[in-house]
Amino acid sequence: MSAAGTGAGTGAGAAKGAAEGERVYDLTIFGATGFTGKYILDEVLKTAPKSFPGEQQPIRIAIAGRSRAKLERLVAALPTTGQETANCRKVDIIVADAQDERSMRDMCRVSKVIIAAGEAVISACIQEHTSYIDISGESEFIETMMLKYHKDAKDAQVTIVHACGFDSIPADMGLLYIKQQMVKTYPGSLPVSVEIFCKLDGLHNLEGEGRMRQIQKTANRPELPKFGPLLQVNPLPHWNTKVEAYTVPLFLVDPLVMELSQQLILQDDDDNQHDLLLQSPVVQVAAYACIPTFAILTKFLLALVTIGLFAQLRVGRELMLKYPGWFTWGVASHEGPSEEQMKGTFFVETFFARGYSKALREACGDDGEELCRVQPDVELVTSVSGPEPGYVATPKLAVQAAYTVLWERDRIPRGVLTPAVAFVRTTLIERLIEQEIVFSSVVKK
Repeated sequence: MSAAGTGAGTGAGAAKGAAEGERVYDLTIFGATGFTGKYILDEVLKTAPKSFPGEQQPIRIAIAGRSRAKLERLVAALPTTGQETANCRKVDIIVADAQDERSMRDMCRVSKVIIAAGEAVISACIQEHTSYIDISGESEFIETMMLKYHKDAKDAQVTIVHACGFDSIPADMGLLYIKQQMVKTYPGSLPVSVEIFCKLDGLHNLEGEGRMRQIQKTANRPELPKFGPLLQVNPLPHWNTKVEAYTVPLFLVDPLVMELSQQLILQDDDDNQHDLLLQSPVVQVAAYACIPTFAILTKFLLALVTIGLFAQLRVGRELMLKYPGWFTWGVASHEGPSEEQMKGTFFVETFFARGYSKALREACGDDGEELCRVQPDVELVTSVSGPEPGYVATPKLAVQAAYTVLWERDRIPRGVLTPAVAFVRTTLIERLIEQEIVFSSVVKK
């Protein structure tokens, strides 16, 4: 279609709106011409409602980036048929560069919610009181942003939510879901431990461990209390009869995000902390990646050894980034999956929870030491499943998270947050179920 209706967000119309205190755009996608950004834009065009609940004005969408020419070509290539057509007419262009603070602030000033990634965007969002969603799966980045900007974001009444893609909404919201379901299924019960098993899919950032430890030490977050028998992650590859697969400790950012969610609730000093702990009690967590065959396990371990050796040197890391297939035995590559491969790919994360029933808690008098001497007597199993994680599920997850921030702002805390903390009181899970991200019914054990 033509680029009609694609006025520059930094042009006269947007500037006028900003001067009057109006947020011209409900949703802005920064970096829309990138590979993932295009998938996110496609998802917005397919799912954006004609208007928000209770409002007559159509949803207003903008795409942003450094190159106006690339943005205009992207808009010109948008579909001309189907549900997307009406939304295409609402896509405007904002020229913004992460190296140019003024352009970043101009973009944030006219936007309600921005889907992006990067410290420059976060800083501008806080200064301009704009909400932010990202799909970052980088542990060090998430920890650093929380340490650096959490207080500023709270003071500015801004919501910044990291890890809103496959890393880590299925795991973080799945953990929240099973804790809530256990309390509903067994009234008065106390969940104490959850084991999580995730389908193996790709390699993620494995460097920066030393810096991570220093960041975590500086953050001085509360130590999570442990109830019930100690749950430890088995560090060795082994066959697990629960899932009928070989399992290894989960190397994604998910374990960090789930830990952060529980720590953020514990250190929350507002009046709602008690209510949050009732909805999401602190539990011990052990997370694993599932590997279906011994042959794939061997290939995976060889890839880890190779990465571990070459990651010690800068030249090694540069070579791995340039030739990932060579250094990971084909496990990782620069080329994304084909359309046919994506249609045949899916993910499943299975959650096994254990806890104490109300009767057992009363018998022990809620004595923590007494409970630790007995085995949990109630169990639940749930799962979260969906389509191909990287290019199909991730846009769905990020876009629904952005819609939730737009529509349910009064239910969402302020600060630099994880998904489970941001969306604990919202309808995000229900929204995801409507988009083929399935949270299973509870199975009693």
